[in-house]
Amino acid sequence: MDITLGIGWNVNIAQHLVVALLICISFGAYGQENTDDIPAAKQSLLKTAATKEFNKPLYFDQIDNGLILPPLELEYEMTPDGRALKVGSVLLSDKTFSVAFAPLGKTHSQLNQVLGSENGQMSLAFYVPESLINPTAIEMVSRTGRLLWSYNFSENDLANWNKRLDDWRKELIAKGVSANNVARSGIFSARYAFVDARSAGVPLWNQKESFRFCLSETRGRNSSRVCSPRYGMDTAPDGALSMLKVRVEPVKPRVLLHGQEAPLKQTMVVPMDSPTSFFAELLGGESYEFITLPNKLELMDIADTAKPNLLRIVGYDTRPLGRSVILNPDQYSGLTKMLGFEATIGDSRKFWAAAILREDPKVYLPGEGGGIFKQRFELSQIPRAQSRVYLDKRTPTGTYNDGIKLFGRKQPAAKVSTDQNSVRVDSDDPSEFMWRFKAEERGQINRSYLNVEMDGKTYRSYFELYKGFPRELSGRFSGVQTASGFIVMGEVAYNQWFEDIFSWSNYWVSRQRWGINAKYFKSFNELKVKDGTAPLSVLTVDLKYRFTPGLWGRDETVGLLASYQDVGFGELKAPMLGGGIFWARSMPKVFDDFLNTLIIMRYPKWVDMEFIYYGQSMNSDVTLNAPMSLNFHGKVLWSDRYFGEAGFGIKRYSFQDKVQNQKAELNTFYGTVGLGINF
Repeated sequence: MDITLGIGWNVNIAQHLVVALLICISFGAYGQENTDDIPAAKQSLLKTAATKEFNKPLYFDQIDNGLILPPLELEYEMTPDGRALKVGSVLLSDKTFSVAFAPLGKTHSQLNQVLGSENGQMSLAFYVPESLINPTAIEMVSRTGRLLWSYNFSENDLANWNKRLDDWRKELIAKGVSANNVARSGIFSARYAFVDARSAGVPLWNQKESFRFCLSETRGRNSSRVCSPRYGMDTAPDGALSMLKVRVEPVKPRVLLHGQEAPLKQTMVVPMDSPTSFFAELLGGESYEFITLPNKLELMDIADTAKPNLLRIVGYDTRPLGRSVILNPDQYSGLTKMLGFEATIGDSRKFWAAAILREDPKVYLPGEGGGIFKQRFELSQIPRAQSRVYLDKRTPTGTYNDGIKLFGRKQPAAKVSTDQNSVRVDSDDPSEFMWRFKAEERGQINRSYLNVEMDGKTYRSYFELYKGFPRELSGRFSGVQTASGFIVMGEVAYNQWFEDIFSWSNYWVSRQRWGINAKYFKSFNELKVKDGTAPLSVLTVDLKYRFTPGLWGRDETVGLLASYQDVGFGELKAPMLGGGIFWARSMPKVFDDFLNTLIIMRYPKWVDMEFIYYGQSMNSDVTLNAPMSLNFHGKVLWSDRYFGEAGFGIKRYSFQDKVQNQKAELNTFYGTVGLGINF
């Protein structure tokens, strides 16, 4: 008896489709460049424990090593003549803040070489200290306070302007212009410019009133604003239009704090939980104001350097004003960015490094919506960079277990100890050790501490790892479309990943490489066949190997899998073995942004796909006819533990029992939804 069901899928067509899909997917996965970390302030010339193999540093805990961070302060000073205002480290005056209206080709002595038809366009350029404001809007306001024109910046406007400047620089340098000549001179120092003011709608032509320009920044309830002196338009006898400063009565310089008159020079402590309101007006009519909450300094590390007068600090998120470098820049390829396949799950913190003076240790931080605040450092003991310990370059960024083995290197004379779990120094090489990392909180970044004693001093250092969930269990309902109708199936799925194999930490074979997946589903209603109906049940067990180590649900990977499948179709049973490939990662940003338009989807999302081909029957009486499975699956993590999931795919069950002389062929397209728990 033959049992044949289907939806018209030809086996070869399906297999060719799978190959095409895998090629497309692999084109976007792992599109990253391999670049080294950018060093911060000049690296120490002292001998350190770092080597090519051991280059992941532990940070020094600032609190336990005697560092005190006093409350943030607002520091400002207006010159006695009222012509300049210094807020923190940023100077505002007619030399640092101006607006220029001129033909684009005359905004730099060499720019006309690369402009072409844009050369004669009348441009409007804004020169303002970059650290003072990150504008979200520009307004043109009349003498009477009437709004004449406004422009709201899009998300990419400033980035596009900086790219245009970079393109001009490259073209001019290629034509032989000195790089120093196009670094920060003329238009190349403009914060932003409209290269064609008329097309931008700026009402400068036939403008009879005097006016001023105001650049503003708004971030939620936090805001700042800087306004220019007054300008007016003048037309020369030859018809040339120019913008000139308007002579007005000198403005009395003043400063207001929270709406009250304040001294022209002051340093004051500011609260972290309520906004600071500041307003200053200069002699020439320029003004600067903000009402904003300060940003806290998220400090990770402080240590000495080879230069006696400099210290090196490391922090994350809010970068200080002045020179600092990102230690973990995004390393996506241009193709990955173009496709929008950036990761959306992981540690989003951006770590930076900067140098501070030992004699006057401080940094200046921007507020949440502008403003500038000072953070001082009170130091009693400065950790020696020479005493820093380093971990193996292949140390993972996450773990499933408490007590994961981390391998490190120290100075031979240094002693290491811990109050958490254990640390053991190699008896053959006193510079190397094995540390059992303490990680108790799942779904969180865990910090574990290691004490380093050297030259009679003890420094407390630490490392951080995310602790993930190695197991997940879910229940699903599936709708399956076949040629003979629609059936509903119930499914239970279990997934588990292992830290290593029997405590063996080999990078290539063991650590965070292996996982198992088991699924069982059964039809609630029976399928129509030639002689009646038949139930369908399928048990699948997969063994998976990741090409790159990492955590399931967090770190992207491609891998291989071996699969056992046992299909029960009425009286027919067909156990089989197969192999395939899987790919798993966070939801690509381009799709994540789209799905986030739904409130219920504004959570982290994880997606995976797999293709399995079964080519080996486990029963000599059963022959296979190209059974395969192509599955797409995703889950939305409503919390660390609980998630919703959905998936779709195509499956082909095709085999023949020679003893019973029966053949089964079932080609299906299915969709599934479910709920699950991580544990």
